[in-house]
Amino acid sequence: MFGTRRRHELETGPFYKQGRWVQSALFLAFLVVMALVATVSKDGSKEVAADSARTLAGVRGPLSPGDPQHVRTGPGGRPADCRTDDRDTAVPTVAPRDVRWRQSGAVMLPVSAQAGPLRTDPSMWWCFAHTPLGAVLAAHTVPIGTSGAHWRTVAEQQLVPGTARDRFVRRKAAAPTTDPDTSSVGRFAGFAVDAYGTGTATVRLLLTNPLGGYLSTSVGLRWRDGDWKVALQDDGSLYSAASQTQSNGFVMWGSVTR
Repeated sequence: MFGTRRRHELETGPFYKQGRWVQSALFLAFLVVMALVATVSKDGSKEVAADSARTLAGVRGPLSPGDPQHVRTGPGGRPADCRTDDRDTAVPTVAPRDVRWRQSGAVMLPVSAQAGPLRTDPSMWWCFAHTPLGAVLAAHTVPIGTSGAHWRTVAEQQLVPGTARDRFVRRKAAAPTTDPDTSSVGRFAGFAVDAYGTGTATVRLLLTNPLGGYLSTSVGLRWRDGDWKVALQDDGSLYSAASQTQSNGFVMWGSVTR
């Protein structure tokens, strides 16, 4: 279960030499979403938290208190214009029929009219169903949102706060801004729900590997403030370490259509 997953001992030294960050960077390179290539010294928790607070200071977005969408809130503290059908709590065994694919940067993302994201604001895509399928779609969508110009908004509003987010924010802010190499772009090929509860979920993602075969990684999520948010790995990584895998055990998306 997500809440009992084994904690990894934090590595020291420049993060770009640490195994999990190297693997995550390679995985993200296939998606053409970000390059984590900045030298950062060994974390000091208070210093990292202070840097994170400064980086996110004044950040506002669709879920910020005082935003017009928060004038009224719906059931469970959800924004007034975020309504989803949360009755289907079964773990999906086939790809939903209503999914369409929309482009975000160089990546195609699945969007469901029933499970979300139902709101695709310029700064972030949000409003997912409180269901296993909603968690699946959030696991695809939210991490990709951290690669764009509005990554601070996504980090503040769609990542679970804490020391892991502080590490992510500090490292992301320190990374140089570069144009991504779009010569090798993988795509989302399938998914599996490893664990699901009313408040937590763990979703495995299957991606095509431009070098051949498939890659697999996982994303942790928590239901917080009326929507799914990504719970980062202990070291601040968005995903678990990517590895070569077969498609067995995954629900395949099939063809990607606009």
